[in-house]
Amino acid sequence: MKPLIIKYFIPFIVALVVAFTSSHLIMLNTGDYYRSVFPFIESIPQFTRDIPFSFPLKENFDSLSHYEYKSSYSLILYTYALVIRFFTNLFNIQLYSTLLKILYILTLTTLFYRVQKIKNKIIFFAAYFLSLMPVISSSNLVFFGSFYQEQVLLICLPMILACIGENNIKGYLPTFLSITIIACSKSQFFYVPLILLCYYIFYDRKQLKLKIALTAFSLALSLMCMFKTTSTVAYNKYHSVYFGVYEYERMNGIDLPENTDKNCVGIDSWGNRFDLKSGVVSTSLGETCFNKHKDTSFKETIDEVLKHPFMLLKLPFDYGVKTQLTENYFHVYKAMPLIINNEGFYAKITSIKDALFKNIRFILLALALVFSLIFRKDRISGLIFLCSCLGISQFYISFIGEGYRDMDKHLFGMNFSFDMTIFLIIVSLFTLLKKDS
Repeated sequence: MKPLIIKYFIPFIVALVVAFTSSHLIMLNTGDYYRSVFPFIESIPQFTRDIPFSFPLKENFDSLSHYEYKSSYSLILYTYALVIRFFTNLFNIQLYSTLLKILYILTLTTLFYRVQKIKNKIIFFAAYFLSLMPVISSSNLVFFGSFYQEQVLLICLPMILACIGENNIKGYLPTFLSITIIACSKSQFFYVPLILLCYYIFYDRKQLKLKIALTAFSLALSLMCMFKTTSTVAYNKYHSVYFGVYEYERMNGIDLPENTDKNCVGIDSWGNRFDLKSGVVSTSLGETCFNKHKDTSFKETIDEVLKHPFMLLKLPFDYGVKTQLTENYFHVYKAMPLIINNEGFYAKITSIKDALFKNIRFILLALALVFSLIFRKDRISGLIFLCSCLGISQFYISFIGEGYRDMDKHLFGMNFSFDMTIFLIIVSLFTLLKKDS
């Protein structure tokens, strides 16, 4: 076995290059940064592309108990802020993102080493660099230049894939720590421990009772975080019903429930009407519809899905959904792109991925899931099962959770799961190529 310093020397150089050449990538603050940073940063400009790279830290941090949105990401960010204030009174997002990108590339490298079985050096490096391409697009790297909770997926998912095969403390600790961080980061990921449990049932039943107990503990923590976060639930419920399932039914000629307020179907909480071409168009309604229907619930959405179960099969091909499938992320209005400074090599990778996969990611994930179950004995099938399950479930969770409202960004979980599936397939193909040769 090569010493770690030799195994990771070139990957570390690659990580430095990626980190420094993508340091210009940051994300628009749509008003959600407050959830993560308010205890230690006073404010960050919203809805402007002119965002500074450094933010003054508060002289006195608010305690963790002040967080309204309970999230593992907030805890990580708060801890980082506590450490850096011993050295500076500024939170520099470029430094923060650089450290995370280096960790990201090294985690992907660890996964690559554990999956590949290539001895030829030329094929080895070709496989390594090609497998990195889909995961270093601007659509992924930009999340490190933001304060959005879903970025935990970028490091934690590869970590799980790299460590899940080890049935010892060295495997269990990073796997269950990572799955708990993901599940507790944002409510749309609360159920992810159940996917891990399915993996163990289908692919690895060693010490299953222990794994069930650890999975249950992760799920319990995620449910606790979700139920203690109530600040955004009313908006999510309204969008799920009136900006989601009812709007889908209206556009597809399905009869709406009797007591539906048809004037509010397709209207978001702030009076914007869903539009296939522009994302939304403004109206004079303001918050009228939201205030009238604060009593809506996710049950109404689920009831409609149960009444029309074929909706689940048709949803991936829905015209409204297709307007939300780009990785050049936007916020509600298509004229409001989320990625700032989206240009250069990493932006081209994002554009190429969209050109190749924009409308077929879900279909390919479904096929990957089927093949992973058929060829269960192949060692990489379980990892593809995890990624495809996460991606497919994120598609439905995003729509049920908030309908078409900001669905494009909410599908980041599906998109990154797809990228990781491609990563694994590329490594597998190069391994087969070497065997055939």
